[in-house]
Amino acid sequence: MLDPRLNAIREDLADRALRGKVDAPRYAEGRPARVAAGLVPVLHAPRPESALDTFFHYGEAVRVFDEGDGYAWCQSRRDSYVGYVDAAALEFGEAPSPTHYVASLGAYRYAEADLRSPVVDFLPRHSPVAVAQDGFECRGTAYVWLDGGGFLPESCVSVEPPRSPDLAAAAALYLGCPYLWAGRSFLGLDCSGLVQEAFRDLAVTVPRDTDMQRETIGDRVEVARIADLRRDDLIFMPGHVMIYAGKGAVIHAFGGGMRVRHDDFGQLMKDSGWNLANFTVRRP
Repeated sequence: MLDPRLNAIREDLADRALRGKVDAPRYAEGRPARVAAGLVPVLHAPRPESALDTFFHYGEAVRVFDEGDGYAWCQSRRDSYVGYVDAAALEFGEAPSPTHYVASLGAYRYAEADLRSPVVDFLPRHSPVAVAQDGFECRGTAYVWLDGGGFLPESCVSVEPPRSPDLAAAAALYLGCPYLWAGRSFLGLDCSGLVQEAFRDLAVTVPRDTDMQRETIGDRVEVARIADLRRDDLIFMPGHVMIYAGKGAVIHAFGGGMRVRHDDFGQLMKDSGWNLANFTVRRP
């Protein structure tokens, strides 16, 4: 059966591309749109109290298959995740070509070129933006004006997407960030969201959820001792994933500590009653 997290399938409607693979009363082509707000919750159902599955980020391209009651049922064109979002957070049509990307861990968009002006939004790392004009300055800080309105500090953007030398280095950027179920930004991450965003610094797209990552990323390797692990190995146990940082340490977004942590793996196993037999290790 096709995974409904990654395929637009409902009892009453399905992606037209799935015709012949699934039976549905009707099919839809999917209208192109893009996310026009910094962090948009993706819900399991079109109700505000519904379970939160992930977030779509500013500039993310989606296809919208249905709209109703203020929600859009759509699919990310980046990682293929499907869910319901606030329809007001989308702009229809193909996204304009970006001129820059948010290169810091995130950037606040201001109403004016002034850090004391009202904050319009928060744009996470990697957000693609179109700079309409530069050369604004206030109190020694330079700003750029975006095509869609608002100002970003010039120091937070780059003409190239941000990069890190390896997976562990990318994950380490988020140390101390709060744990947030379904989160995948500096303002909050869960374990698989940290892995997904760290891979983004390597220009690699990986699936969103832990079980998907465990089945698809790299190659499975057998590890008998911590000494057999290599930096950037992914260490999975049911419902959780960690990145091996070398020298016996792991980096992970840990619900037990409610933040992104750098832990001694051996001590963590001892404290939690785990052993290596509990884990699946995959090497990117």
